[in-house]
Amino acid sequence: MSEQTISVMGREIPFKLEELDIDELRFYLDNPRINYILTMHEGEVTQEVIQQKLLELDTTKDLVKDIAANGGLLEEVLVIGDEVVEGNTRLACYRRLRQRYPDDARWAKIPAKVLSNDIRQDELFFILGTFHVKGKKEWSAYEKAAYIHRMVRELNYSPKDVAAQLGNQAKTIQAMLAAYEAMSEYYLPRAGGDGDAFQVQDALRKYSYFEAMFRQKDLAQRASQTPAFVAEFSDWVRQGVFPKAECVRDLPKILGHKRAQRVFLDLVDTEPDDAFEEATYVLHEAKPEKVDPFYKAVHEFRDLLRDASPQKVRVDLEQAGPAGASRKNVLKRCLKDLERFCREIGLDS
Repeated sequence: MSEQTISVMGREIPFKLEELDIDELRFYLDNPRINYILTMHEGEVTQEVIQQKLLELDTTKDLVKDIAANGGLLEEVLVIGDEVVEGNTRLACYRRLRQRYPDDARWAKIPAKVLSNDIRQDELFFILGTFHVKGKKEWSAYEKAAYIHRMVRELNYSPKDVAAQLGNQAKTIQAMLAAYEAMSEYYLPRAGGDGDAFQVQDALRKYSYFEAMFRQKDLAQRASQTPAFVAEFSDWVRQGVFPKAECVRDLPKILGHKRAQRVFLDLVDTEPDDAFEEATYVLHEAKPEKVDPFYKAVHEFRDLLRDASPQKVRVDLEQAGPAGASRKNVLKRCLKDLERFCREIGLDS
């Protein structure tokens, strides 16, 4: 046993390295992953229920194999009192391995960093954020958002303060916060099923759709002005309207075009699998520069030429030395490439 310290928010927090009996430890209920289990499970949530739910996750099953193959942990769990505040999945893995190999002493005790009991809640969340949001030990996107929600709504940190801690922009934190709240209120109660592990994992993966929505200025504004839109969007996600989260970026273009919007809304209830594709097709026909990367770039290039000052460019090209010559060569190559491309597609006449 040895005592050391870690520096957290300007204070030195002592901890001890110990081997702790796995039966004397408890899961940390405020862990974002466990917190979700609490909200989705009907009935009393015991330590046994948490253990069962964690072991149903694919990530836990993989970790059990990794720990068994390695013969132990590469990094200790973090403990305060008798709660494993960081490393709950690892504790679940040790308990599963002890069930499989009851005579193997390696799985009876788990390596732990035992922090001082006087650590403050904001200091603890700073540590967890550094581990799981800013650092390499990744929580899922949903779990990161749950952490941010707790920091802002319960510990009263501003999005700006959380952004500074995690190395994000404040607008990113705002989008994650809004996405978490929208998903929790409108999506999870209907999409989580009866707590089945597959349904739970699939539901949590849809968080990226909600964050994509709130990262789009037009959609975030629509959600703010018309709360019913969030419920409607949640239904679209649940129905599988969007093939992937990235498709949400094109939703403002669809909703902003009368015919594409009409096609989209007509199909979301009757043929949800086709709604986005059909609306995108309509938009591509009417406004190809809105959805097709090639035509979008051509449109931007045309605007660039239209808005450029020929007189300024002429002065740049007449500049003596390598700079002027290089600029001339770039424009000449562009002209040759454009002429060649026009010939190949039949636009040379």
